Amino acid sequence: MASRLNSKYYLVCDLESTCVYPRQQDWEPEIIEIGAVLLNKQLKQISEFQEYVCPNVNRRLTRYCLDLTKITQRDVDRADPFPDVYGRMVKWMTENGLNLQPGSQNFTFITDGIFDCNQYIRNQCKLSKIAFPEWAKHYGNIKKHFTSVLPYMRRTDGRSNSITDMMEKLKLPVEGQLHRALDDAQQVVKIMKGLRDIRPTFDFTANETIKPYWRMKFFD
Repeated sequence: MASRLNSKYYLVCDLESTCVYPRQQDWEPEIIEIGAVLLNKQLKQISEFQEYVCPNVNRRLTRYCLDLTKITQRDVDRADPFPDVYGRMVKWMTENGLNLQPGSQNFTFITDGIFDCNQYIRNQCKLSKIAFPEWAKHYGNIKKHFTSVLPYMRRTDGRSNSITDMMEKLKLPVEGQLHRALDDAQQVVKIMKGLRDIRPTFDFTANETIKPYWRMKFFD
């Protein structure tokens, strides 16, 4: 795990995946877009990464997915499969100074909630027959960080705050297209800066660990 002592960077990442509605427990989401923003500890942007991914199991995007993400069928048809895109992402990471080796990892992986690691990356690695990345096994959940800084702004229905909830409560404008990977990653960066404005010394540490045998639970 990236510790407080050796974590020099934050890697903020968001993923979009194939999806269906009504939701199905046996649906296997495949990553169709990766967006990532690399920050230093002062939250200054160093670089960003964005690519579409061609799904393999459900090659035709559902109408629900098209409407939700505004990703087009042509976007994914022209894209490479996940192993190729992931390989380019890893190359981008290492070229920008990130050490991915366990025990020497110098960054904290930041996501919006637990689905990206526990569901999307886990299922994609299974489908692509590649190992789950060690550097993503411990990560920072911005929803938990938000509640840590602003515990009185929890939702009354027991659910976690969404990106739009957090931005509204921080009085930050929502920019770009929601449910697009790079735009959502940039929204998370704004939330981090908003929380840092409230608590200047706050460190966005890894506060979650990949959950074994985790299954997604749907809300009605």
